[in-house]
Amino acid sequence: MSRDRSGNQRLISGLHEMGVDLFAGVNGGGIIHLTKMLSPYTQQSGCPDLPTLFTVSEYVAGFVPLGYHVATGGIGGCIATTGAATKLISSGITDAKFHNIPAVFVVGLNSTGSIGLAPLQDVSIHGAHIVPQLQAELGDSCLVVDDVTKLGSQLNQARSILLQSRPVVFACHPDVLSQNASPSLLEKVRFDGVEEDAFQHFLEDFMQRAHRHRVVLLVTDEAARNAGMRSLTTQLSERLGAPTLWTVNGSSGVSEENPYGYGHIGFGGNDAAAHIWENLEEGDVVLALGFEPGEYPLNLEPISAGMVYHLTAWRTPYGHSEENFAHHCQGGYRKVTGDLELLTNRMLEMFERKPPATDRQPVAPASLNSRSISSEARHVACVDFPEFLMRLHGSWRPGSVGFDDVCMSYKDRPYVTQRPRDAVRFYSTYHGSAMGGAFGMAVGAKLADPALNVFCFSGDGCYRLYGGALAECAHLGISLFIINNGSYAIVEQGLHKILPKVDYARYHSSLPPIDFLQAATACGWESCRVASDLSNLGQIIDRCYEPRRRSVLIEVPVDPRQEIGRNPRVERLTMQSYL
Repeated sequence: MSRDRSGNQRLISGLHEMGVDLFAGVNGGGIIHLTKMLSPYTQQSGCPDLPTLFTVSEYVAGFVPLGYHVATGGIGGCIATTGAATKLISSGITDAKFHNIPAVFVVGLNSTGSIGLAPLQDVSIHGAHIVPQLQAELGDSCLVVDDVTKLGSQLNQARSILLQSRPVVFACHPDVLSQNASPSLLEKVRFDGVEEDAFQHFLEDFMQRAHRHRVVLLVTDEAARNAGMRSLTTQLSERLGAPTLWTVNGSSGVSEENPYGYGHIGFGGNDAAAHIWENLEEGDVVLALGFEPGEYPLNLEPISAGMVYHLTAWRTPYGHSEENFAHHCQGGYRKVTGDLELLTNRMLEMFERKPPATDRQPVAPASLNSRSISSEARHVACVDFPEFLMRLHGSWRPGSVGFDDVCMSYKDRPYVTQRPRDAVRFYSTYHGSAMGGAFGMAVGAKLADPALNVFCFSGDGCYRLYGGALAECAHLGISLFIINNGSYAIVEQGLHKILPKVDYARYHSSLPPIDFLQAATACGWESCRVASDLSNLGQIIDRCYEPRRRSVLIEVPVDPRQEIGRNPRVERLTMQSYL
């Protein structure tokens, strides 16, 4: 690669300088001169020093860099050839945008000399017209490589965007990249600390606003990506006497030992957290570590507190308006920019010298739920899903990371388990809710750090989007739990309430059965089924934690009628004119 002076070499080496050393995807015409510079990924390569390619189908590949970053904080890549392959990775691109995940996607365009001649997989203005589509979604994060002399500046632009926790797409004409490119070094990047004047003004304003008022601490996805936040959020909660709430992804920023942990908000949220969040008053102050504007956390409703203080290192995250989230707040809003760990430590130092006189609230109750839910499955072959989730919750060991797919797990697990466990971090791309995406993220996490214990919880409907990729991932050592309820259960449960008078068949939610164990075995995986009485669950967990094993698929038979977690979106839809 070092002897090659082309734009292909410059792009790969420039991304290597940024730490992008692993790509996922499938080779093909528009990218063959890029992929020839990548070594095949092997498990022995681990986290590579030189760029490698893990060959896996494009839908899965699109999510690999997301899991790569969530698991380790590193930046992964995805590479796709011209046309349909680009469309297949696009769900991953969208979720990277929605969840503010820095990731690199390299896609092939047609050669410039073929435009207008109806080339294969025509993505030019005469065909799929793919570049404007990418630009419409990503704006300045879509970099079109149509002049090799500009590649150096585009690499610098990409680095700046990635440091803002945003994804980047390089859309490349292969004939342009085949031209000689001048070597260039990436510019040194200045890291922002804290805007000192703004921070001091915030502290003064916060102390006044919080005086004798209730403070509610909200922990989000951004906070969860900072390794030290579990301890810091506990200290903040105790200093302020503040009920602490979190989004599903924010749970990894909250310690299980936090005495003020009242639970998740929104979809899959806990009843104690919902009572606080849905009854915020004008005198309340919300201290938000990061901000998640999506429908599942906020249910399209404004935050009703009198004041929201938003601490963040992200300048233009998904959902912002003029770089802030004031439009999501019914009362006042103030944003403070800086590294979250640094900002939180500075706040705690200030509170040490001058303790805030807030309206301190009681510690959280032992149980965060008050609703009555079905306690056992109605079908004899199914597990009691709440009991399964709680048994699993008590079994996590250090070094674990889990991904919830768009299935019952990503609604029911947070509700049942209530509090996070320090031994495991969980993540779900619920803003995009692309079925099957969690599998690609699990693959990315395992590629980023083979020593991690990686778990994926996916539905029997989700499986249909990635099942063909099992063979490529058999050697990785992933633990894949298939929540098998024979249906698109989230749809089915919602439509029982939204369309109660419509015939069940018109819910279009039933799925024909798959023999998951035989399918897994055929692809080189180990496989087993959880017994209906959970008698073999301990043995299964032990197997999942065995080192240097093959991937294992675990089927979990679940009754779709066992409704557990809250779905505020359904509650809202039933009140609107959809009936």
